[in-house]
Amino acid sequence: MNWSSVTESLPAHALREITLVVAEQAELDAVNAALEREHYLGAVTPNNREVVQLALRHNQVLAIVVWTRAARKLAAREAWLGWDGRTRTRRLPLLVQNNRFLVLSKVRQTNLASRVLGLAVAALPEHWQQRTGVQPLLAETFVDPERYAGTCYQAAGWAEVGGTAGFARHGGDYYVAHGAAKRLWLRPLSEHARARLADPLTPLPGEQTRAFGELPVPLRCAESLAKALRAVPDPRRAAGRQFPLPAMLTGAVLGLACGARTVSDLFRFVQELTPAQRRGLGFRGTAKNPRIVPPPGEGCWRKVLAAVDPADLARVVVDWQLSQRALPALLAIDGKTLHRGLATLVTLCDATTGEPLAQLARGGPGHEKTLAHTLVDALPVGALDGKLIGGDALYADSALVRKLVQHHGALTVVQLKNNQLHAAQRAEALLTKHAPLFSPRPSNRVTAGSTSATTAPSPLPRNNSASSTPRNSSKSNATAPTRPPAKPAPAGGSSSSASPSPQLTP
Repeated sequence: MNWSSVTESLPAHALREITLVVAEQAELDAVNAALEREHYLGAVTPNNREVVQLALRHNQVLAIVVWTRAARKLAAREAWLGWDGRTRTRRLPLLVQNNRFLVLSKVRQTNLASRVLGLAVAALPEHWQQRTGVQPLLAETFVDPERYAGTCYQAAGWAEVGGTAGFARHGGDYYVAHGAAKRLWLRPLSEHARARLADPLTPLPGEQTRAFGELPVPLRCAESLAKALRAVPDPRRAAGRQFPLPAMLTGAVLGLACGARTVSDLFRFVQELTPAQRRGLGFRGTAKNPRIVPPPGEGCWRKVLAAVDPADLARVVVDWQLSQRALPALLAIDGKTLHRGLATLVTLCDATTGEPLAQLARGGPGHEKTLAHTLVDALPVGALDGKLIGGDALYADSALVRKLVQHHGALTVVQLKNNQLHAAQRAEALLTKHAPLFSPRPSNRVTAGSTSATTAPSPLPRNNSASSTPRNSSKSNATAPTRPPAKPAPAGGSSSSASPSPQLTP
């Protein structure tokens, strides 16, 4: 691109020959140099330029348009949209700001500025979505009335809706007066954009489920997480530890909980927190001004997250999660093979609601029992004390059951099948010996030829029919008991189903 040779005046047909492109990384230095030289606000920082558009004619740069994230709070904008605070925090990602607009000083052409603005606005939704993954609905900009009248914005379809209070945000922490109130101009980027943004009942693509600047947990819980994350080893050299590792990891975990998906999102999440919130996460104030608690830059986030062992981080976070609340009394453990053996997943969940409490996964099939052992080993001491945990026949493993019962103090219920002959025989003997634990009568023995999927009677009381010869049940795959009852049961009772039932493992 040609930045140096600029034509003094353009021919009349030049407006039809203008094209708009997104600046490549190699062009950003030239962009900042031009802004620093010709724009009264100077250049923009790397964190304050999401999309940079260049207006070209025959590969010659005519104008620069810089788009950034919208201002956090604007009273005139919120009044125009009819937003309350909750709606603003949810839908702020759908707004963008024209942070810089510069027509190079040596270019002269009537209607050039409005033409470039029109092209920039038309291409903005696609360019912004490619950069952030969100399609914006509204653009905003500020015009200094002491310098400009905003004529080019008016000609390009923008509308003036009010003014600012003359304050600027300082360091992301607090606002200071600069004494230069500006005029606010807005431009919808699609049909019915204003009505869609103003309707709080209709979800919009790209709106945040949780707002940046808000913690997903109470501050005391965030402080507890930061304390727990001290156990994660710090891979950095002592000279490179500008920001405490527990504070950065806490910010990363909470940022992910708030919907952050990129390093830029994590940077923005921590930046939007108040100084008190950042201090609660473990960040420190500067030596000159303790009121200012600066967040790490994007480069620092990338280096730290790439160096930390994710297994250590996951272990500490799971332990902390489980420590924040007592596990429910009834638990279930189960595994699934995903997508034809792609991976195996084992989950510990609330048996009443099905809510997952802890999970482990490994690529490939056949790892369910190994993952179950690993998951149980990772649970905090005392987490299963007095709890009842159930599983299918795969979990009728003596080592796993012994670990649950003896090491964790959990009551364990697992299924037994006839393919586990020795375990089934032992369970039958124990249940026969201790039958009063389950029934007021001696338990019925299963014949040697039984095909039942269980080796013991159901813990629930059984009602036999009046006949000494038991009726066949179409729903049962078990052989009927051969031992007659001690005395006939009262008439009117129903025959029992011999369906498999879980067994209590001592």
